[in-house]
Formats: sequence, structure tokens, C-alpha cells
Amino acid sequence: MDKKRSQAKQKRHKRLIALIDADPLMSDNRLARELGVSVGTVRLDREALVLPGLKERTRLMAERAGSRLVSMRQDEVMGEILELEPNRRALSVFSTNREYAFRHTNLIADHYIYAQAATLAIAVVREALAVVSAARVQFSRSAFVGEKLAASARVGTHKDDKYVVSVHTRAGEREVFVARFVVAAVGNISGDASSFAGQEGGIR
Repeated sequence: MDKKRSQAKQKRHKRLIALIDADPLMSDNRLARELGVSVGTVRLDREALVLPGLKERTRLMAERAGSRLVSMRQDEVMGEILELEPNRRALSVFSTNREYAFRHTNLIADHYIYAQAATLAIAVVREALAVVSAARVQFSRSAFVGEKLAASARVGTHKDDKYVVSVHTRAGEREVFVARFVVAAVGNISGDASSFAGQEGGIR
């Protein structure tokens, strides 16, 4: 019996490590649901494996990502950048509260959602200074006060000093916003996104 419990524990530990590696933003509550155990068991397992909690993981991720920022300062970004691979991909999280809502509602104002995505699109580009020169955006659903908005950016076509960056923003499992930005290094911001239109197509 002890051997079986030990094997089950080892298996659970391996899965716990894999889950956190796949999604460092998983809370202990969600990990517990995924593993089919109590939150207390997850915390004990993390301690045994010397795995930091969500708050500490978030802090460490933000520090690493911040050190790679080139085109912006951290305080210029709407939300907190947690992952950043310049010219490839990035992730930011925006913790909402009533300050960001439309007056007398629980709906997050759309310009904040756009700002999170646009600043992330700029931040993922490795240029001394860059701006959004064109954008195609679509608001899919509303976001509400108290939700954490996770925006993920991926760099696609790169031509001269212009980059096409796609951004998807989710609130939990719900997609609330999607956009394709053309980000240009300052000094090459004239013209439009027409040279990318045929290759990139519309928002998908």
C-alpha cells in the first residue's frame, strides 16, 4: 500500500511540474481541479518540490520579461508583461478593477483592452522605438470588472522595419479581443499596411 501511495505521489508530482511548466499562471485552485486533489495537497506538493506559488511565479516572470524590453518601458505597457521573446511572442496580464469600467457598469472600457494589446504588440518588437502604424481589431465579447485579461502576441511577417503582430486577448476561457497590428520602427512610419494585406488577410 505504501509503495502504491508513493508511486501515485511521484506521478502527481510529475504532472504538477508539467502543468506549471505549460501554464505558469495556473492558480493552486485550478491545479487542484486538474489533479483531482485538495488545494492543501497542491501546496504541500509545491513545498516538497520547491515550486513557488502563483504570486512569486508571476513576479519572477515579470522580472525576466522586463529585462528584455527594448521598444518600451514597463510603465508604458498596459498590463504586466510576463513573457517576452523579442520578435517572436509575448504575454501580458491586465488585472481589471472598477477604475477601468464604463461609468455605472461592470464593463471594462474597450480602449483599455485595445491599449493592452497595442502596447504588447509594440513591446514584442526589438526596436529602439516603435509605433503602431495600422491595425485591424475586433471585440468579440465584453470583459467585466475583476477579470484578468491575458493577451498573447505573436510576430508574423517582418518586412524592412515593419512587423505584423497578431494579438489575442482572453478573460479566462473567453476570447474578448483579437487584432492584427502593423508595428513600425520610428523613421519608417509613412504609408499603410497594404503591402501586407494579401499575405496576412483579415482577422482570424
